[in-house]
This record gives sequence, structure tokens and C-alpha cells, in this order.
Amino acid sequence: MDLADSFKGRRRARTTETGLPELRGSVRKAKRQVDVTVASQRRKQIMDAARACISEEGVEKLTLRKVAERAQVSHATIAYYFNSRRELIDSVFLEISEEFMSDLRQRQLVYGTHDLIDLTQFFLDPDNPSSRFVVQMIDAGLHDPELRSLHDEFVGYGRDRIEKSIRAGIEMGDMRDDLDPKLAAALVHTVLIWWQSELAANATSRDMALAVGGLVLDLLQHRFSDEQTSVARATATPSRNGHAAMTTLPTTAEVIETSLLNDPRLSSKAAATLAETFRKLYELALDASDPERD
Repeated sequence: MDLADSFKGRRRARTTETGLPELRGSVRKAKRQVDVTVASQRRKQIMDAARACISEEGVEKLTLRKVAERAQVSHATIAYYFNSRRELIDSVFLEISEEFMSDLRQRQLVYGTHDLIDLTQFFLDPDNPSSRFVVQMIDAGLHDPELRSLHDEFVGYGRDRIEKSIRAGIEMGDMRDDLDPKLAAALVHTVLIWWQSELAANATSRDMALAVGGLVLDLLQHRFSDEQTSVARATATPSRNGHAAMTTLPTTAEVIETSLLNDPRLSSKAAATLAETFRKLYELALDASDPERD
């Protein structure tokens, strides 16, 4: 072997030695990518199982055992990806809420009275998974500070949509022009959330929930006469059901409460319950719209 051949052999050896670490690095990188892909798929598998469990039974009945069985993984596998049941629930809520709100904001809505009627009927459907999720999300944000921003987003979107329809209804002459749209929206929204919660807990019927929702919308559209207003202002005026009209609330609330107590479609017990509920909801909504109110 001459000197030139010797140099060529050394260059080939150096090239091979230099390329070996790069090859090893590529193998390690590819392995990491495979591991990340597998981990992502396994995490998604667990999340999908948790979503299905929440959709079918609600967040209260969610257990890691049920999720593990549905995802066909061990309890230890879930613990590897999520430190606790609460972290798994929060992750699921975050994922679903982002998809849900993105879908809502992309919808083209025609605001007005018909939109409120459709919304009421759609939201108070006991078999509507979207309504159940909204209620779960709002409730979760009340108890979990980390989900509070999502709670506010859901409440804000719902009230904003209702308020726009009320304002449109007023402009079209379908609704009373003496309404405070923001306050009325807070009241309607609270009624829908509350009665969907009752439906989810099987504590009421769809007919009852729709009747209450329809009654609230009727009150937004009904214009009271001076005679009715005078009756509402009267102190301790007995109603059909033997109850007295409230005299400590603003005139609008007095009139609405009197109408509830004198509504021939309602039993004495139902009228009293609705009137008391309305009074509390009205005061809560009023406090929310004016924090400095005495």
C-alpha cells in the first residue's frame, strides 16, 4: 500500500467515525418522536374515555376505575398522565369547552324573539348533551378556581346572546320597551341554567321546565295596564291563591310576581314557589347589575 492509499483509508475511517454519533442521534430522535406519538395517543385515549363517562353519567359519577375500564388501560397508566381525578376532569373540561365555544362563536344567529323561543326549547331538552355540558361547566367553575375563567366565558356568552335577542325584540316591538335588557338577560339565563340543572337531576319534567321558560318569555312581552300596576303596588292585596303582593321590590318585579300568583294555569303551591323563586332571582340579578346597591 502506498502513501496515497493510506491517506484515503484514514479519511474513510474518520468519515465513518464522525457519522456514527450523528446516526445514533437520529435513531434517538426518531425513538423520542415515536414515544411522544404513543404518549399522545394514550393520553387522548384516556381523555376520550373520560369525556364519554362525563357525557353519559355526569362529572359527579366519574371515577378513575370507570375511565380505566373504558379506555382499556390500567389505573397506573392514568396516574402516569394525570396526577389526580380533578386534573383529569379539568383537562377534559378545558378541551371540550374550547371546542364547544369555538363552534358556538362560528354560528350565524338571527337575534330576536324567535331566537329566544328556540333557545329555550333547545336548552330545556333533557336529552340535549350540549345543555348538560354548559351547566356542568358553569357549576365546575364555581367550585374550581382554575376553571373560573371558563365559567365566566360560558355565562358571558349566554347572557350576551340573550341580551342581543331582547334588544332586537324591543326594536321590533315584540317586547316591552321598559325592560333593562342586561338585567332581563341575566334573569332569563339564570332560569334556563337552573331548570336544566333540575332536568339533569331528574327533579322535574320537561313540560314543567318549558312551561316556566315560556312564562318568563311571556313576561318579557306582556305589557301591563295601569290598573294591573296599581294592584301590584297595593299593600297586602290578596291574590287568587291567598297570597299578598310583594311591596318591597321595584314596580316591574311587583307586577310580575302578582301575575304569577294570579295565573290560572298554576296551582297555589306552584304559584307561590315560582313567585318566591322569581323574587330571589330578581334580587340576585339586580345586585349583579349594580354592586353598590344597598
